[in-house]
Amino acid sequence: MAMNLDILVRLEEKIERLLERNRQLEQIGQQLRDEKTSLEQERDFMVQELDRLLGKFDFLDQETS
Repeated sequence: MAMNLDILVRLEEKIERLLERNRQLEQIGQQLRDEKTSLEQERDFMVQELDRLLGKFDFLDQETS
């Protein structure tokens, strides 16, 4: 019976470690999603700025033509 109890205790400990690891991975996943969102917003801003600058260059090209 003591052996069964020992096995049960080890299984519970293993489950707790796995649950903790799962929580850590969920946190990492959320951090990565947040970073992705931030990078996507930065990319969108850069695209808008490039479009704005290209529009100015097009305007200047038309004036000098």
